[in-house]
Amino acid sequence: MSSNRFQTVLSILAVLILIVFAVPGNGQMPAPEPVTVALKVFPITVTAGDYELVNQVLDLPPGSSVPKHIHGGPVVVTVVSGQLTQVDATGERVVKAGESWTEKVGAEHSVMNKSKETTRLVASYLIPKGASLITVVK
Repeated sequence: MSSNRFQTVLSILAVLILIVFAVPGNGQMPAPEPVTVALKVFPITVTAGDYELVNQVLDLPPGSSVPKHIHGGPVVVTVVSGQLTQVDATGERVVKAGESWTEKVGAEHSVMNKSKETTRLVASYLIPKGASLITVVK
């Protein structure tokens, strides 16, 4: 066997060995692992009783807003993409993708998308049975 042919055969064998050891027994490549992009802990104290945990994904097109309102339970909001302006008793602040905040029961606030792109957010509400998810303040 010539030297070039021998090197080719060795290269093919090396690749086959790598494939056998890299691929699990089921013959498929291992799935990629999840990657944590952001993690934030918000302590919440609640009284005894029945609650509903409500998750909402909301898209706000450019120029849209949610008027001043309150919630019947604590809320955690995370901006998934884009940015929005949150307004509450402390003033106005821009919240960007990956950032979160909490809203206390009865705290008046509003949000608006002043950017040129749609903003997506996820809100998780812990609402006592019988309480309103959202009440617009006039």
